[in-house]
Order: sequence, then structure tokens, then C-alpha cells
Amino acid sequence: MARLLHQAWPMNLLLSSTAWRGAWRQLRGEPGPAALVVLGLALGLALALLAAAMVRDKLWADAGLPEIDRMLTFEWRVRGPGGITTEWFPDVPATPLAAGLREAGAPLGPMTRALNVPLPARATDAAGTQRHARLWTLLADPDIRELFALKALSGDLAAAMASPEGIALTEAGAMKLFGTTQVIGRQLTAAVAMYGEAEPRKVDVTLTVLALIPTPNPHAALEAYDALTGFNAPAAKAFVEQESSWALGAGHLYARLQPGARAEDMGALAQQLLDRQPIPPGLPADFLKGGGKFAYLRAMPMRDRPLQGAGSPLRLLQMGALGAAAASVLAMAVINFINLWSVRTLRRQREIGLRKSLGAGAAALAAQFFVEAWVVALLAGALGLLLAWWATPVVASLMAHEFNAAVLAPAGLALVLGLSVVVAASSALPLALIAQRVQPAASLAGRSHSEGAAGRWLRRGLTLLQFGAAALFTAMTAVVLWQNHHAGALQRGFAVQDRLAFDLPWEIQPAQLRTLLARIKSWPEVEAAAASSDVPGRDFASYYSEFKGVSGQPVNLRTSLEFTPGWLQVYGVRVLAGRLSPDHAAEADAVVLDRSAAQALGFSPPESAVGRTLGTNSQYYGGKPATVAAVIADIRLEDTRSAHVPNVLRPRSEMRGGVISLHSRDPAATRAKLAALLREVLPEESPQVLSVADQQARRIAEDVRLGRLVAVVGALALFMSALGIYALAAHTLRRREREIVLRKLHGAGHGAVARLLAREFGLVVGLACVIALPLAGWLAEAYLGQFVERADMGPFGLGPLAIAAAALVAVTVLAVLRHLFAAFALRPAQALQG
Repeated sequence: MARLLHQAWPMNLLLSSTAWRGAWRQLRGEPGPAALVVLGLALGLALALLAAAMVRDKLWADAGLPEIDRMLTFEWRVRGPGGITTEWFPDVPATPLAAGLREAGAPLGPMTRALNVPLPARATDAAGTQRHARLWTLLADPDIRELFALKALSGDLAAAMASPEGIALTEAGAMKLFGTTQVIGRQLTAAVAMYGEAEPRKVDVTLTVLALIPTPNPHAALEAYDALTGFNAPAAKAFVEQESSWALGAGHLYARLQPGARAEDMGALAQQLLDRQPIPPGLPADFLKGGGKFAYLRAMPMRDRPLQGAGSPLRLLQMGALGAAAASVLAMAVINFINLWSVRTLRRQREIGLRKSLGAGAAALAAQFFVEAWVVALLAGALGLLLAWWATPVVASLMAHEFNAAVLAPAGLALVLGLSVVVAASSALPLALIAQRVQPAASLAGRSHSEGAAGRWLRRGLTLLQFGAAALFTAMTAVVLWQNHHAGALQRGFAVQDRLAFDLPWEIQPAQLRTLLARIKSWPEVEAAAASSDVPGRDFASYYSEFKGVSGQPVNLRTSLEFTPGWLQVYGVRVLAGRLSPDHAAEADAVVLDRSAAQALGFSPPESAVGRTLGTNSQYYGGKPATVAAVIADIRLEDTRSAHVPNVLRPRSEMRGGVISLHSRDPAATRAKLAALLREVLPEESPQVLSVADQQARRIAEDVRLGRLVAVVGALALFMSALGIYALAAHTLRRREREIVLRKLHGAGHGAVARLLAREFGLVVGLACVIALPLAGWLAEAYLGQFVERADMGPFGLGPLAIAAAALVAVTVLAVLRHLFAAFALRPAQALQG
């Protein structure tokens, strides 16, 4: 019985209120270090909780779909300039592919196309006020209800998809347009484009809300949408007909395999169907350089889509970086806990000796330290939950991530509780090992016991890990932010200072655009305004075509930009030769070349291209020859990851849709005027007016978010390192205080004492840099290797590494200063009485 009671002692200790009260007393004994430990652990746990929520949203958004193991989607990639093959995209030739699979007798059950299109809508709310909204509307086949388990909250979803005049709204879409979810039977007016004529024309269509459905998970395969309808409306049929080319990625395609069928076979069948199609007319021969197909299709199982599907490399990079960041910060917090608490453990040698003399064994001591560590971890967990809850909107904004589930959901609480147990166990183990070395007789006699050389090197090793992680994250922060700054400051051949731009809806008519431009140009602070197909340098879409110049050989050039009168003046583009008429009426069949394009076409000097006629392929404005109206200085429209391709620009007298850009002497005042004007003219759209620099930054949004992530983690890593070196300094001072006093008694000054401590901490900082910075350099090279335009980061790219080393030195000096002054103030009598 005595043996059983002795074996049960550790468990009884875990459940004993006395142990928990003792743990609380230990925590209150030194509130300063305790607060630092709790704060560090809370930051680590909060980051871990937020990271877990983001990973869950990104990787398991579709986990609950029915029979997901048999569901698949299709993806494709295409060829580009120089024969490159793009990454995989989820948009495929959905309509012809679906028809081809059915005709081929593919072993597929339910199948649906999904095309997400913007639908400008207006309606009258219950108060009689007209409301406007842009509804992202998902056009889909009836099988989408079965494949994605879509059910109506009210109304009839099947009827909404079958009726040419019916539509289903999500709860968010209903609130956006009507301001309420009581919308069944309500009518809305949508502005749709009718195709099949020379120019699409805008038509107002009245639709009736026949169903209300839940707001979708924005991270799921179908992504975010406000409304759902079928393909039975005349406008929808015309739109699908317009988008039904095998050479055009238009919409997603989802299907469920029949029992026994394999996704690999469906991918092979889809590729066979694509291979039977002719090469798209006008495809530049340069795109097929090196041989191969013009496009590739594959079938991707839905369960594998998050980790292997389109966009997965970037998704895995983001999630891996986030997970590594959370794990690193939490690990550094645990190291701080161990370092600070081990100093306290050495001070408790008499208490530990007394416990051991009363019969406490290794298990009982471990249980005691576990309880004490768990109290700290639970407090940190509670604070971490509050920090995560508070930081959720901040993180959502910084990382452009909409959290689908509440961070403080039961799963989050369980995660924090589980992590607190892991933190307590991993922290208690080394403390228990220190306690196990305490000799009861010596400690009760007043002779102190040190942790030994092994313990000291363990402490240094843990601090070294902290500093290495801090050096790594700080260096990578410098690399990413430096490259992002370079992308924003890249000289592109046109001015962006004091320039504003905003997107226009596709349905805007040329007459409306002319009126809008006229009103903007009438403002006194506006120097110039014009429309174009895109913001230069934003690179949302890239188009190419072949032209024939002096030699008659086809040359592949970029044709992504069309512009109205005044655009060259808006951006201060330098004209080298030629001129354009004020209204571009004389340039109906003319083009503008940049200097590189003229040289590529064989004109020497490039200015001699003005007035010459270029041969074109059949897909460029019907194959009509184009006359060179002007030659401009080189401009770069690509992002920093893409190689530069010379540009052919097309002057237009008027445009439909696109972008309006303007140059203002007072951008703030102009922005305010634009906001009011656009609310009046385009109430359904509410275009966002941004500076051109901010518009260009949208292209590198993922890099900006990565920079924010590593910057936050780098700051946390430096903070944790400061705590770690602070703890190491406290322990070093305690361990060497007698040595310091004896040195002072023998005439050592403050400089000698400072050098003594500097050797201790300089070794840690130096080793951390030696170990971490080469790894940081390798990772930096791997990251920068994807960029064609790379920032100059100093000789051999050592700039970020030097910044990281300087940051570590600064943090070390700041953390050690207090203990250095304490060493200066040591009194011999007090230290020698120890």
C-alpha cells in the first residue's frame, strides 16, 4: 500500500490545491520576470492560433463537401513568350470541355461549369430608396446544388437556377443590395451585356429573387459570390457563347467521378480533346518555341487541390512561412521561459533540498515543476486568446485574409489548451533536471549548487537558437522589404508621382466615358486625363502579337495597351519621333512603338520607323497593316518577375471600359471630387480611386503581405531574443558576481568589467550570425531568384545580412545595459557574503 501511495504521489500532486497555490506564490514572487515570460508565451500562442485559423481556412475549406474523394476539377496552363509554360490556372475552356467530355462518354456523374461575373444591379428597398450594388454572380449548371450541397435558407433554389428571370442571392448579397435578408419575391434590375453584334450593348434586365442561400466560404473552390443563377437567360446564353473558345480559359469545371473511374484518366481524356483542336489563329510562333502543345489540361482531385492544385506553390509558401513563424516565436518564448525560470530554480535549492529530504522523488519534483509551468502557460494562453481576438481584424487587414470561422471557436480553445500542456511539459523537463542535481545535505547546509557546465552550455545553446532565428527572420525581412521597395521605385519610363487611376466597368459606353473625362479635365488642378486598357505597370493582363518590319520576319511584341488622347501627357512619356493628332482620329490604323520595339523590327535609328507600315497577323485588328505614328522612349509594363518585351501601343479616339488615369497638382482634392463624381455617375460600381503607385502595388500584393509577415515575425524574434539575452545576462551576473568583485578589488575598472561580459555575450551573438546568416543568404537567393529585376543589396548581396547582424548587436547592447550597470554597482561586502 505504501508503495502504491508513493507511486501515486505525482498524480496526487497534480490534483492538489496546495501545489497550485504554491505555483501561484512562485509566480507572484518575482512579478517582473513572470510578466515577461507570460507576455512572450502569449504572443507565441496568439500567433499560433491565428496561423492555425489561416491554415484551416486555406487548406480545408472544402473538406466537408459530399463524396469529396470522387470530386475533381480541371486546370490548365498555356504557352507564353519565348516558349515558356505558365503556372496552372483554375480557369479552363469550361463550356467546350464539358460538352466534349459528355460526348466522349466520360465516366462522370454530376458536372457543372462555374463562371463568376460582375453584375451591376439596382433595387428599391422597403423604405422606397433606390440602392445600387455590384453583385458578383455565379453562373452555374443545376448539378452545382448536388456537388456542393447548396441548400436554400428560404425560397426555391432549383427554380431560381432554372428560370430565365430568376436569381438566388446570398445573405451577404441580399444585405448589400436590399439591406435585408427578407428578399424572396423582390425584384432587381441588372445591367447586362448582349453579345452577338459588332459591339456588345447594355440592356437592363429585371430579375426576381427566388431563393436565399448562405454566404459562401471565400476560401472554398467556388470562392466569394453574391448571387447564383443558371445559364437559361438570353444574356447568359450569349455570354457563354462568347466565351466558348477552346483557346480561352473561361470558368471552372467541376465533376464527380463514377465509381471506379480515376482522375488521371479524366485528365488524359481532357488533353486528348484539347489536342484535337487547331492551334489558335494568330498564336505567335515564338510561343511554341522548343516544341510542345499550345496548352495543357489536367484533372485535379478536389481533396488534393489545396496542396497540389492551381496556386498551391504560393499557398504552400504562405502557409509554410506562417507555420514556421508561429512555431519559431513560440519556441523562442519557451526558451525564454526555461532560461528565466532556471535562474529561479537555482535560487530555490534549499526548498528543493528540503522536499527531497522529505521523500520527494524525481517524478514528484517533475510534477511540481509541471504544475508551476502550467500555471504560467494557462495565464499566457488566456492572454494569448485575448490578443488573438483583438488582433484578428488587424491581421485580416494586413494579410488580406477574411477569417471564415471565429478565432475563439471551440477548436481554437482546444488548440491553445493543448499547446499550454506542451509548453508546460517542455519547460518543466529541464527545470526538473536541474532540481534533480541538487544534493539535499549540501543545500540545507547553505552551500549553493550550480547547474554545472552542461547546464550552462544548454542555456547558451538555447539562447544561440533564439539569436539564430532572430538573425534569420531579420535578414529575410530586409530582403523582402528591400525587393518590394525596388519594385515600387523601379524606373519604368513614365512618371507616377501625383497620378491617380481608377477602373471603369466593362459596360460603360464611349459617350459616357467622354463625358466623364470632360468633367475631370474641367477641374483646375487636373493637368491631363485619359483612358487606357490598364494602369501601366500593373500588368493585370498581357497580350502579344507578331509584327513584320524591315526584314519581313515576324517579331513577337507586347500589345497590352490602348489609350485615348492625352495619355502620353498624363504619364509624361517622352516622344522621340512623330506626333499624334489631338483626337487620334488620324490614327485609326496606326500604332506607337517604344524604342526597343522599333529596334526589334529592324529600324535604325529607331526614330526612322515613323511613317513606315508594319505587317500584322490575322488576330490583330483583322490583320490590317499598321502605320507607325510615333516612337516613344522605352516603357516597362511588366512586373519584376517577368522579362521585358518591347511594346506596341494602340492610340484610340474612344474606348469602352478600361481605366481612367489623371495627373493632378492636388491629388487629395481631386480624389475627394472623384469620389463624389463616381457616386453620381456610377452608383452601382463605386470604383476605388488609388494613386498609380498603389495600383501598381496590387500586382505585388502577395509579396507585400509576405513582407508584412516576416517583418512582424522579425520584430517578435528580436523581442524574444532581447528577453533571452536579458535572462542570460542576469544568470551570468549572478554566477560571476564574486569574480567581478574580486577583479574590482584588484583594480579592474568599468572597461574591464564590460569586456568580461562582452566576451560572454559576444560569443553567443557571433556564433548566431555565423550559423544563421549563411542560411539567410541561401534563402534570400532562392527568393530573389524568381525576379528578373532584382534590387541591388550591396556587394555580394550582403546588405540584409549586415542589417541583421547590426540589429542583433543593438538588441544585445540594450538588453545587457541594465545588468552591466548592476555589475558596476556591485559592493564587495554584499557579494562576498553571498
